[in-house]
Amino acid sequence: MKYFLFTLGCKVNAYETSALGAELSSCGHTCVEDPSQADLIVVNTCSVTSKAGQKSRQHISSFQKKNPDAVLLVMGCYSQAYADKVAGLGANIVLGTSNRKEALGYIERFLDDHQPIVDVKPSVRHETYEELAETAYCENARAYLKVQDGCDAFCSYCYIPQLRGNSRSRDPRLVLEEAQSLVAKGYREIVITGIHTGMYGKDLPGNYHFSDLLNSLLTKCPELKRLRISSLEEVEIDDAFLSLLKRSPVIVDHLHIPLQSGSSKVLSEMKRRYDTDAFLGKLRLIREIRPDIAITTDVIVGYPTETEQDFQETLDFCAKARFAEIHVFPFSSRPNTFAATLKDLSPDIKKDRVHRLLSLSKKLREEYKKGFYGKELEVLFEEYDPVTKTIQGHTGNYLLVRVMGEESMRGTFGNVVFNSQVSSD
Repeated sequence: MKYFLFTLGCKVNAYETSALGAELSSCGHTCVEDPSQADLIVVNTCSVTSKAGQKSRQHISSFQKKNPDAVLLVMGCYSQAYADKVAGLGANIVLGTSNRKEALGYIERFLDDHQPIVDVKPSVRHETYEELAETAYCENARAYLKVQDGCDAFCSYCYIPQLRGNSRSRDPRLVLEEAQSLVAKGYREIVITGIHTGMYGKDLPGNYHFSDLLNSLLTKCPELKRLRISSLEEVEIDDAFLSLLKRSPVIVDHLHIPLQSGSSKVLSEMKRRYDTDAFLGKLRLIREIRPDIAITTDVIVGYPTETEQDFQETLDFCAKARFAEIHVFPFSSRPNTFAATLKDLSPDIKKDRVHRLLSLSKKLREEYKKGFYGKELEVLFEEYDPVTKTIQGHTGNYLLVRVMGEESMRGTFGNVVFNSQVSSD
């Protein structure tokens, strides 16, 4: 068969789509870039916000209409929540966030009898880690490595623990094997990812934690040039992690630490596990070790109880924290969450606050970048543009750089004097 893959949402979704693609390829099937040419279309969906759910529905319908003769397999968070709706949109095979390893068998079954298949568990709160094909989601010279799934935090606004299930860790032996395979294949940077990455190891025997996994990766993959962590919560940045950050230059100068609000009152109402003082204190400890580190974050604006004063506290806190970038999300009410029982703020209020925080993010980003003007930085070259004859890549602290170059530079490192001319952000 010819198959086409499409992913919405996070890097974990992308990794899982890639895993299914690797399994299809190992069976002799061929990946195509045009869905109209495909015999099989796989859509991996997202439901973290109402907008993500809407996009999932739109793409399912669009692919079904563009190529009604193709087998349409839909999986992921949106289909976990709305399996019947997905089937009603024309999906032939509907999976949720488990049993993805059965996909190939289901495809063969559907081709035999053409009977729709829906395999979505009503609850995924007691799952074990599902091993998919040995693969990784790769962006040019960078590879993503999934180590964990699910979440047990139950923040008041978040639907993910219900859709992704309980926090569960991948066997560390298998993580190390895949990491070694990636390094042997020439990938120079590995990005560790998961739904709640820092919870890694909590369900494993022997008091094994996330920092232990990182230490093993650094020890077992001596040729790895860069190790990046997709996201890490403030409460999971412990002494063991700080010690690793201090002694290992392989861990890059970039951490993404979700904040969600700069108001301690709102953080408490969100059922987050820290206040602003604790968060700021952790940033100080990190910067004592890595003064030039880029710290990026997520912030939800317009939480139902957020007042204008609360939002101003968020603006003030973000400026004080000196984030290198802020990913801003308007609050989106999700079903079966506590926040869904609260009265939502008006769209105009949320839109205004998003705009103001994005303006601050842009200002902070420029300030962070200017701090490196005139400095020589190491860049991993990732993507070549034959039209402009330029190549772009990222520094360790995630500054995007574009310079004149050649395609042969992809996957290599080079030193670049950083300034406004080479900055591509």
